[in-house]
Amino acid sequence: MSGLFTIFVIGVGATIGASMRYYLTQLMNTTLISDFPYSTLIVNILGSFLAGILVVIILERATLHEAYRLMLLIGLTGSLTTMSTLSLESIKMISFGNYSQAGFNILLNIVLSLSAAGIGVVLGRYFLISQ
Repeated sequence: MSGLFTIFVIGVGATIGASMRYYLTQLMNTTLISDFPYSTLIVNILGSFLAGILVVIILERATLHEAYRLMLLIGLTGSLTTMSTLSLESIKMISFGNYSQAGFNILLNIVLSLSAAGIGVVLGRYFLISQ
């Protein structure tokens, strides 16, 4: 697979993932009116859960072409989740003196996203093995 084609397929996945993140964030911001960045937390948890499921499906069960693996695992889930937004929101909280809220934000994102990825792997294996 050529380098240019690899960049293209990752870009396609990234476009889909970033668009999903944008629309989910807009939905959460209009649904959950709060100073706490729940929308970032939700997309990170959802993206991590999806990545966990995709890892099982793509790497353990399916025989997909490398282009599709890159598109889904790097492009889609990489752009759906957002470490940069988590970082910027946490820095903003710290700059306003909201240290405990920033710590809570970081802790929730890390713990819940890792847990969601693990649950995605477990559920992916469970449902794929039981079929």
